[in-house]
Amino acid sequence: MLVEVRDLVTYMDISLSLRQQDAAEIVLSGLQSELESYLRRPIEVVEFVEEYKVPTTHNAIPMSSFFYQSSLESSFYTANGNASQSSMNYAMPPETIYLRNSPVARVLSVQIQNQWTTPTYLGEAVSREATVTSAAKVGTKITFTAANHKFTVGQYVTVTGITPIGYNVLNKKITEVTANTFVVVVEAGALSAYVSGGFAEAIGSNYTVRRYGIDIFNIVADDTVTITYEAGLDGDSIPVFKLLILRAATREMQNMHDDVVGIKDLEPRNVAPLETGFTDRELMSVKKYKRSRVA
Repeated sequence: MLVEVRDLVTYMDISLSLRQQDAAEIVLSGLQSELESYLRRPIEVVEFVEEYKVPTTHNAIPMSSFFYQSSLESSFYTANGNASQSSMNYAMPPETIYLRNSPVARVLSVQIQNQWTTPTYLGEAVSREATVTSAAKVGTKITFTAANHKFTVGQYVTVTGITPIGYNVLNKKITEVTANTFVVVVEAGALSAYVSGGFAEAIGSNYTVRRYGIDIFNIVADDTVTITYEAGLDGDSIPVFKLLILRAATREMQNMHDDVVGIKDLEPRNVAPLETGFTDRELMSVKKYKRSRVA
């Protein structure tokens, strides 16, 4: 969660029992969910998985390219007896997949599958470099460590400069990634321990990441595309989110305290309940971060 119980304790300058801490976690989690529902987007970067079906009518064409197809006759001209003259007909540009959560922070993997092939990972159409600081082989897998490499599953990587040389690979497909490691599959056989060195270059040619989704090139009609990605606002760098949640949580906790004390005393307390949730004024202060939908 963006706001922890310890943040609420500091903000209110109070101490909470274990049961009150449990209640505070429920309140904070609910308020973050309420704020995200209003904004229509996560306020923290979270991992999502989505599946998309490519339309039956899709034609795979490179980005920003349109091709005139002389074989397509214009119904206007043919209807008027001019069958020899075609109108300007163009093939479709690449498919844009709009993801449900934005802004997209990172695409971890894009997998395609159709009725004829096994699932295949596509590589992001970008060139990236990283310094390798460690490598280890288990079975047919080599796991390389490279801090903040940003490689994606499906890219092809070349690793050079490692001692021993058995860890160097040429144009191997990346099969797994974490924030600081990536994995390739090689032939079976033992390798001695990593000693030093390592420079990695990875590249792909299948899709481009946008803030709203991806432009994907290497697909055909009826493909099923499974996208694993991270998306959301960087809530830690937008202090107003934390402040709004703390304000609303303070009102919720005060109401809860008054109700509990009144029940324990077996008599009502003459305390007007504070407004729960977010006020209209508070929501207006973050309206600029709201995701707008165009019909």
